[in-house]
Amino acid sequence: MIADRVRVHHCIFAGPQPGFMMSEQISKYNALLTMETGSFEYEIGDRTGVAAFGDLVFCPTGVNFKRRALSAVSFYHIQFELTPDPDEARSPALPDVHVKIRDTNRLQSTFSYLKKLQRSRFADSPEVSEARDRLVADLLLLCELESMQTDAARRPTDPLMRRAMDLIQREALSGDVKLQDVAERIGLHPSRLTRRFQSVYGTTPAAYLTKVRLDEAKRLLVETNDTLESIAYRCGYESGSYFCRAFTDKIGVNPSAFRHNHWI
Repeated sequence: MIADRVRVHHCIFAGPQPGFMMSEQISKYNALLTMETGSFEYEIGDRTGVAAFGDLVFCPTGVNFKRRALSAVSFYHIQFELTPDPDEARSPALPDVHVKIRDTNRLQSTFSYLKKLQRSRFADSPEVSEARDRLVADLLLLCELESMQTDAARRPTDPLMRRAMDLIQREALSGDVKLQDVAERIGLHPSRLTRRFQSVYGTTPAAYLTKVRLDEAKRLLVETNDTLESIAYRCGYESGSYFCRAFTDKIGVNPSAFRHNHWI
């Protein structure tokens, strides 16, 4: 869960005030600046822009964050880090520099709770710190949802690629699915299938096939007592050793460790 990977080191609500105390800053943590009232212009690396309520502006650690208020402002300034997921090899990615949140009611609700925590008598308690981490995680979740909606809106419709995806989904676990056969069944050359599929879904047919298989493998690891050999067979892999290599390469941990971390 993303809430378990967010650690907030600094979170304040300030204003209304004429401007910012600091016109630029380099932080050792990721920074988020977002308005409740007013607007500001920013420069982060080669990115510039203007932000107001509903805009979340992120600056990665070690990058100079330049900002100038364009009016009186009330704002939230948050510094945080994202810790690695134990089941992934890399740390989670920071959202884009500038994210516009359309669900402003939920955004305002999260802001309200952050403000209440700042004014609480127990602002420095572990319980409040954990709640603050989860509220900032909610802001990141809103960014992720916005990104998903944007990607879906931009994604072109392609009935032929939808058919290719359906074929891969249906046959992924049989063990004998061949992408050349999928291409032939929809009347395309394999290389043309790969290019067209990637342009629509942002991934190749081969990568999508692997994802379908490993998603099923993760489900079986958590929900059953099946052996790794049995799971490998059920997910279309020719051997347990090949399955373990593929799983570890893509997920970042071996199947046994994944099962141990997620078994309830």
